[in-house]
Amino acid sequence: MTRITGIDNVTNYIKTTGTKLGKQFQDEIIKRSRVLSMKVQADMNNAVDKGAVPFTQRSILFFYKKRGSGVTATIMVKDVQAQYLYGVLVEQKAIDKFVPTSKARLTKQGNISGLKKNLSSGRYKIVKGKNGKERLIDTTQKKKQKRVIGLRESKRRKLIYDFYQEVNDGVMLVMSGIQGTFKVTR
Repeated sequence: MTRITGIDNVTNYIKTTGTKLGKQFQDEIIKRSRVLSMKVQADMNNAVDKGAVPFTQRSILFFYKKRGSGVTATIMVKDVQAQYLYGVLVEQKAIDKFVPTSKARLTKQGNISGLKKNLSSGRYKIVKGKNGKERLIDTTQKKKQKRVIGLRESKRRKLIYDFYQEVNDGVMLVMSGIQGTFKVTR
């Protein structure tokens, strides 16, 4: 009969190496997911026509949770930004707004500059026409051609970035080199 010695040492080695490999695996998933979240934020910022405002530039949130059985990495749009950006990231919807005319002064994002302040101070007024259309006029301008700075219209905002599709494609690309069981949820 042969006797095998050192089984305890082999068992301890397998346990410690397995634990170490598990932690390395979790750290790799976290690292790749973090890089993906930064790429999503950069792509979304680049998709905006006249440049994203800081509010939009800080909209992607990444966090993770390690557990004994695995790791959960989450890439999401922050709550307040999600309410504002839903119409351009997920689903198109019509909004009722003043569309600026060529006579209006605009911010670099394409909005009428000082709209809220000038409406409250009385410089800008909303006038209903005979046909039911509303116009935004500047009361300081004397010439009729220069007075109208906006028309109220129902306008559809186009999707600038398909968030779910881009993140899903990114996850498949990032995790393609890793073997394991993954669950991607919306």
